[in-house]
Amino acid sequence: MDTLNSHPAPAGEEIVEVDIATAGSRIAAYLLNVVFTVLVFVPFFYSIVLPLMEHWDEQNPEFLDQIAWNGPLVAGSLLLLLVYAAAQMWLMARDGQSFGKRIMKIRVLKSNGENPGFWGTVMLREILFNVIVSIASMIAGYLITLVVQGSPETAELIGNALSQLLWVVCLVMLFNKTKNRRTLQDMLADTVVVKLPER
Repeated sequence: MDTLNSHPAPAGEEIVEVDIATAGSRIAAYLLNVVFTVLVFVPFFYSIVLPLMEHWDEQNPEFLDQIAWNGPLVAGSLLLLLVYAAAQMWLMARDGQSFGKRIMKIRVLKSNGENPGFWGTVMLREILFNVIVSIASMIAGYLITLVVQGSPETAELIGNALSQLLWVVCLVMLFNKTKNRRTLQDMLADTVVVKLPER
């Protein structure tokens, strides 16, 4: 069983030994978060996105009237998205857990066993990592396209492929026990995902 090496605790504090979260539990937590996010986006999709798609090419689009008629649903869907995002960020900052991680009984810790807080879990591990992946993939796509003299569409396709490749790399890293199953996200934020101890 993989355990996280912890530093000696200060006098009077209890040392809790934790096990590294399995690849399966981390994948399950991710998929649960995807399901929750899709469910939260359903009202937004039907109240705003669908009317926009249906009337996008019309000379006198009626989608504004339809969106206005759906006013309460629009407001409710936006409020639901805001509450969901705020709740996820609050849980990650306070406990190192998203909804999916909470259900799977795993959490994010710094490599020294401390709580990474808002900066470590939300800003570094989630937001900054995704920004870096997007920008790096886009730049690499355009550089490769310049070399092979491709079109902007080709650059976008290459960038998307590189972005997906990085996520595949992270998936493979989940199975590396010798590195405590740390992904690129974990390395950026100096974190590790662990099982919650039984109470």
